[in-house]
Amino acid sequence: MRDDGEKIRQLRHTVKWTSTLADPERELAETDESTAASTADLIVEAAIHILGREGFQKLTARNVASEAGTNLALINYYFGGKQGLLLAVYDSLERQRFERQARMYEDSHEPLSVKWRRAVEFYRQDLDEGFVRIHHELLVQGFSNSELAERAKERIQTWNDLLTEVAKDYLPELGLELPASVLVPAFAAFWYGMEQQHLIGMREEDIPFFAILQRFGDWLEEREATAAADGLTELESNE
Repeated sequence: MRDDGEKIRQLRHTVKWTSTLADPERELAETDESTAASTADLIVEAAIHILGREGFQKLTARNVASEAGTNLALINYYFGGKQGLLLAVYDSLERQRFERQARMYEDSHEPLSVKWRRAVEFYRQDLDEGFVRIHHELLVQGFSNSELAERAKERIQTWNDLLTEVAKDYLPELGLELPASVLVPAFAAFWYGMEQQHLIGMREEDIPFFAILQRFGDWLEEREATAAADGLTELESNE
C-alpha cells in the first residue's frame, strides 16, 4: 500500500538549499532585499548560460559580469568569488530539477509508468536546454575542487533518497523484490553513463538509449496491468 506521497513531501520540504547570496544577512542589511536577490539571480543565470553555451573554460568573472550586464565587483560582493558562484549555480540548477521531480512523484494516484515517461521527456528537455552539460561540467570540477565535490555528493544523496522512496513505494506492488538500496545505485550509474555518452555525441543508432527507456516504460505498464488483474482476481475470489 502506497503512503499517498507523504514521505516524498516530507523529503522535499526538509532538503536544505544554500542561499544565493554569499552573506545574506550582510547583503539584506545593506541593500533592498528584492534588489539583492534579483542582481544575484542575474549573475547566476548568466553563469548558467555561459556554462551551457561554451563550457567551464569560458566561465570567467569578466565574462559572467558582461553576460549579466553588471559590475565585475558584484560577483565578489554577492558570492565571495568564483567558488561561491559555482556553488550557487550548482544548487540553483539542482533545486529546480529536484522540486520538479519530487512534485511529480508526490502524486500517488498516477501509475509509475506514466511518471517514468514524463521523466524521460524531462531528460530530453534538460539535454536540449544544456542542463545536462552544465551538471557534468560542474561534476568534473569536483575532481580537483573538494568543496564542489562535497556539494555534489550531498545532492547525489538527495536524489538517491528521493528515488529510494519512489522504489519502496511502487515496486513491491509490481512484484519486484530487489531492494531499493541495490536498485537505486544501479539505476543512477546507468543514467549518469547515458548522460555522458549523449554529451559526447553518441547517436541512438549506436546505442539505443531512448529505445531502452521506452522499453522499460512498456515493461512497467505490463507489470501494472498484471498487478491490477491479480488484484481483481483476488477481490472476486473473496466475494
